[in-house]
Amino acid sequence: MLPLMADPLMSLFEGLPHVMFSLKGIDGRYMVANQAFAERASCKSPAAVRGKRAADLFAPELAASYEAQDAALLQSARPMLRQLELVTRPDGKLGWYVTNKSLLVGTDGSPEAIAAASVDEQSPVDRAGISELESIIVYVHEHFGEPLTVAELAVNAKMSPELLGRRMQRLLGLSPQQLIMRVRVEEAFHRVVHSTIPLVDIALTCGFYDQATMTRQVKYLLGISPGALRTVTRQSQQDSKVLSH
Repeated sequence: MLPLMADPLMSLFEGLPHVMFSLKGIDGRYMVANQAFAERASCKSPAAVRGKRAADLFAPELAASYEAQDAALLQSARPMLRQLELVTRPDGKLGWYVTNKSLLVGTDGSPEAIAAASVDEQSPVDRAGISELESIIVYVHEHFGEPLTVAELAVNAKMSPELLGRRMQRLLGLSPQQLIMRVRVEEAFHRVVHSTIPLVDIALTCGFYDQATMTRQVKYLLGISPGALRTVTRQSQQDSKVLSH
């Protein structure tokens, strides 16, 4: 049965193309979702999402990250605000979304569902302002494995470090250091999931001080460690091979 607040919550998020909304039962099955969520889950309509788990809708490594966040929320019972998630956009590419998650409780105080709203961080209103920072974003993607500094980014942007920091915070909601870490985690995620390169080598290639630093940052941003991500990926590949025979 849907929580009493389900209908009012759904009405808030309908028609918002860059905002994903869902209610998930504490058993991990989706109860409702809006159209934007359905599209990112490769479903034609919200009805096709109902009753399914994250593992039924998303790549194994993404589903594992989402489920790790849900487990942390159920354990702490505290809302999770501005949690970063990697989500597959309609064009098939991975992108960062900022997510808020909260528990909906029944009249007896017990949890009934997890409400989640996610906003695509690549949908800024100030496109003109963003264009000023595009060269910085490209530069970080090209040099993430190097010991980047804010001063170096500022020189590339032809502005002072202070001005760069203020503009990035206003337009992207990120500091220069956070942008660098975001790109490194994204690159590490790709290598962990799509290669057999040792984790320590991935850490060094992606600009982390060592494997422990990479593990800490990936788990902080995605809710799951690189080792666990690789385990999930390999298990999924093995299951696919078994089903194909």
